[in-house]
Amino acid sequence: MASFLTRASSFDGSFEVVDFPDPCDNHSPIRRLVSGDIPNSRTAPLSKADFKRFFDEDGRLVDDHKLRKAVFKGGVQADARPEVWRFLFRLYPFTSTKRERELLQAESYLKYQALKQRWKDELKHCNDSDIDELLCSRYAKHVQLNECKELSECNSPVSVLERTSEGKMQITCMKIQAQVYAGRQEFDLEELKTSIRVIDKDVPRTDKELQYFRGDDNPNMLLLRDALITFAAFHPKVGYAQGMNDILSRLLLVLDSEVDSYWCFTRFIEEIQIEFIAEGMIKKLVLLKQLLKKLHPGLLDHITLCGVDDLAFCHRWLILGFKREFPYQEGLMLFEILSSHHMELNSLEAETQRRMQRRKHFELEGGLVRIDDEPPELEFTFDLFVAVAIMIDHSNKLFCCNDAASVFECINKLSMCINLNDILCKSEALFFSYCRKSVYECFQVMGQVRTVTPNRHKLKKGAIVEMKTIK
Repeated sequence: MASFLTRASSFDGSFEVVDFPDPCDNHSPIRRLVSGDIPNSRTAPLSKADFKRFFDEDGRLVDDHKLRKAVFKGGVQADARPEVWRFLFRLYPFTSTKRERELLQAESYLKYQALKQRWKDELKHCNDSDIDELLCSRYAKHVQLNECKELSECNSPVSVLERTSEGKMQITCMKIQAQVYAGRQEFDLEELKTSIRVIDKDVPRTDKELQYFRGDDNPNMLLLRDALITFAAFHPKVGYAQGMNDILSRLLLVLDSEVDSYWCFTRFIEEIQIEFIAEGMIKKLVLLKQLLKKLHPGLLDHITLCGVDDLAFCHRWLILGFKREFPYQEGLMLFEILSSHHMELNSLEAETQRRMQRRKHFELEGGLVRIDDEPPELEFTFDLFVAVAIMIDHSNKLFCCNDAASVFECINKLSMCINLNDILCKSEALFFSYCRKSVYECFQVMGQVRTVTPNRHKLKKGAIVEMKTIK
């Protein structure tokens, strides 16, 4: 990056701060809403060399908060992404040593193979006319098994451990445990067959513009298919839902491993699985509506008049992590930023903003009134702030809409026309504004009451000040 775009950080020497051209001009609708300037700097993406510095001599990642902050502030460089994601998506525990991760990879590999073999065996015993199609879809029939790097143990974590006698004993025990694990998993054959038929429609059209998935006989399509089926087979309450293919394809492309992608995907979906059920997504959109009402009620009122008060046009944003709204590499960066979970309402950063605002109002009240503000709505995740930031930032276009069709058309035209760094800065500004606003509103309520001035020398630390309503 050009040297004029970088400077040393004035607040944390561990980050290189990158100053992007100022996107937050005085006419920005968001600038008028937030109290204080919009933060206008993002750090450089986390490099492989910087990532290595997070580990101690035993290979433990010693400061996961600092890692999450680094990912949130600048994303991750492409060559460092595979290893960072294995921690970010909880394939590896942050406190694991290098040796423990080797054993964990072997265990994960064997468990996955046992799970996959189980659903294939179950399908072989059913009498459906399309059983061959369910076992191996027509687009995968031309893929030779030896083309799929994950289907052989020659390059697997198992082969590494089997080089020693101790490792061979460990693998023998792991194989038994993997079979027991697979046999105990909940399984619904009829639901699985339904899921496979939908998966076989979605996989052939997943990210076909990318070289990694291009071509009808591409072996990576089979890896994507098998991992999706394995998840659906052993998560019958969720099964397979459209959109899962887009999430798993990102993990598969970055990690280049069927097994690791499956486990990262599983942990990711288990955390948000409710959002792939109708009631869960409705709840998510209700939360988005509540947040927009708090931050820009006028815009929500106008959207309501247009007949889309359910904000259904944001469904794609939230379910796919804004994948269709940005170029692919920028979409990967936003995906990892959202998955860092650094900027949450129960985070240190959010509490710091609330504490500063409480102190400010406490001083304005002459030090006589101290209150506990209402707890924030912790379900307002950062992706909701990104969605609200996009809507507010383009509110001038939305205010020109007069019906549902024009709103959807307006939103669809934003695809590939949003500056990622700009919107991240504005989302962060709205996030901190919300933190301060939750405190400010409590003091506004207090503005309707008057403190009865007590005899100050009789007040003890922690004493309750009596309040009465102004008439």
